[in-house]
Amino acid sequence: MGYTTSMPCACGTKVVEEGEKFMSGTSSAEKESTPEMTLKLEDEDENNKNDLKFDDESRSDGEEKGKEDYDPDDWMTWPNKDVFIKYYQQLRESDGFEFDEYPGSCLFAPIYPMIGFEKFPEFVDEIKGYASMAIKKYFHKKRKKGKEYSIKEIVRINAGRCRDFNYYITFKFDDYGKEGTFQAKVVKTIEGTIEIPICRHKRKV
Repeated sequence: MGYTTSMPCACGTKVVEEGEKFMSGTSSAEKESTPEMTLKLEDEDENNKNDLKFDDESRSDGEEKGKEDYDPDDWMTWPNKDVFIKYYQQLRESDGFEFDEYPGSCLFAPIYPMIGFEKFPEFVDEIKGYASMAIKKYFHKKRKKGKEYSIKEIVRINAGRCRDFNYYITFKFDDYGKEGTFQAKVVKTIEGTIEIPICRHKRKV
C-alpha cells in the first residue's frame, strides 16, 4: 500500500516522496502511523534548521582582514585604493607601457603585464616582428638601403583588450651600432589588421 511521507534533506527543505513502501519486519517505522511519522520527521526538520547559524561577526572580520592583507592575485580580497591610484597615474604618464604594481585582474585594471612570455619563443618572435614593423614605420627615413633592423631584446610586454587587442611593447633595438630602448603600441584589430599608433624612444617616467 503506497503513501506519502515528508523527508528532510541537507538544505532543510522537505522532499515529498510518493509510493514508497516499507518492508515488513525491516524497520520500526512500519509500526507508526503515517501522521505520527510525519510529525516526528517535521520535528527533526526543525532541529536541523536550528543548527544552521550564520556568524555575521566572523564574516565581517574576514572582510576587514581582506582590506589589510591585500593580495593582487586574489580576486576575493578587497581592492587597495592606493594601489589603484598609483596604477592609473603611471598608466597615464607612460601611455600604458609602465607601472610598478598591478592591482589584479578586474574590469578596473584594463592593462596587465604579460609575465613569463620569455618561455614561449614563437610568441617572442611574433612580438619582435611587431617591434620591427613599428621601427620601419616610424624611422624609415633613417634606414639605410639594405639595412635590416635588429630587435635585440623584448624587455616588457603589457597587454589589454576592449574591442581590439593592444600590446604595449618595450624593446631594445640596435640603432646603427648604438643600442636604444624603444616603446611601441601595437593594435590587433577585430578585423584582423595591425595598427601601430605609437613608436618612440623610451620615455623617462
